[in-house]
Amino acid sequence: MEFAVGTILALTALAVSWVALIWQKRGGTFKRIHYTAYYELLTIQRGDEAIDTLINGPISVNLEPGGERLVMPLVFELRLANTGKAPILQSDFSGPLTIRFGDLCNFMGGSMEVNRGTISEFFGENPFELGEGCLRIKPFLMNPGDEVTLSGILNGPVDDDGIEVSGRIAGVETFSRLKPKKDGIRGTATFRSMIFERREEWPPPGRVSAQVFVTQKFLSLDDIAPGATEGHVTTRLNGSPVRDMHLVAFNLEGLSNTSDDPGEGSITFETAGSTFLDCEVELDGEELSVQRARHLITWNGKRVTIRARRIRRGQELIAHFIAEGGVEDLTVTRIPSSITDVQIMRMEIVEDPLGRNLLDMQPTFLLFSQRAHRKFHTDMPKLKAITRRSLEIARRALHGE
Repeated sequence: MEFAVGTILALTALAVSWVALIWQKRGGTFKRIHYTAYYELLTIQRGDEAIDTLINGPISVNLEPGGERLVMPLVFELRLANTGKAPILQSDFSGPLTIRFGDLCNFMGGSMEVNRGTISEFFGENPFELGEGCLRIKPFLMNPGDEVTLSGILNGPVDDDGIEVSGRIAGVETFSRLKPKKDGIRGTATFRSMIFERREEWPPPGRVSAQVFVTQKFLSLDDIAPGATEGHVTTRLNGSPVRDMHLVAFNLEGLSNTSDDPGEGSITFETAGSTFLDCEVELDGEELSVQRARHLITWNGKRVTIRARRIRRGQELIAHFIAEGGVEDLTVTRIPSSITDVQIMRMEIVEDPLGRNLLDMQPTFLLFSQRAHRKFHTDMPKLKAITRRSLEIARRALHGE
């Protein structure tokens, strides 16, 4: 039943689009602008604790030169398109186009892309002006099908209404906002053994199980706004710049009682291409002091050693490290008899993490509502599959293929 209803809605949206397209081809002309925007916290971690860490903790995002600390760094992507059938001229503007972020949110830097020509050809010279909580763009020519993408970094909370585009343009009653998908930031996880090459070789866990988890600390600004923030935004640890900051967590859990086996010693991990910079140790959810942590773990920039024999049944030890680099070459150089295998899970953020949440505004179908537009983009792949299958069946029935 849900499939049938969804198909009917998709067909209805397609019919509306088709009728509008035919009307446009017969000479209908109008001016219209659509835009869609999506933003996320720069850190991979979410929630109040992540924000508090950026404000008060040892990890910070800083604006260079000068080292100004960003209290709430956000990354965003916005697309703006002329989805009408008539050009919007410079003379149609009564003033600048305004992209508003929030009363307490400021644009710190970014990049602009256009789908036709160069930035200077599209906007002219010095087209941008920073305002309090907004970015203004001087009047410019926008032909049907022209699309602008702005991406970059913000500082401070976006208003509850989200990122908004406004301005007075002759023939354009309102700027139509298309709400993003809000699927969040997607990542891929790879999971493998650090000891055995083939999964069928994995042994049952020993007295102590061991896992390693690796992920980026921040979204990549180079992926979101290529080149725009190079040298202007840095990530720091205790005031010192750190490139390619990663989180590396070592997790050991005692599954049975300790023994007198002399082989029950320590496990050691080493890396040559990355550097361990800072460590926090938890035992059964309680953060340990530096002195207590030393009874269980020792480390330097290239090596981490954990005394597995001191982990008792039912205890769980987690060592959280900040590292410069992704420890791609991390290896186990010593393993005790109490640990039979070590699994490592690596999380990678997918390409274009923000853009994946924006709705495509090409081709420029005229849709009467945001809901219809969203429904079209959501159900179009399913509808295409149904159509393709129907054509195959019809071809076989009519031509015996």
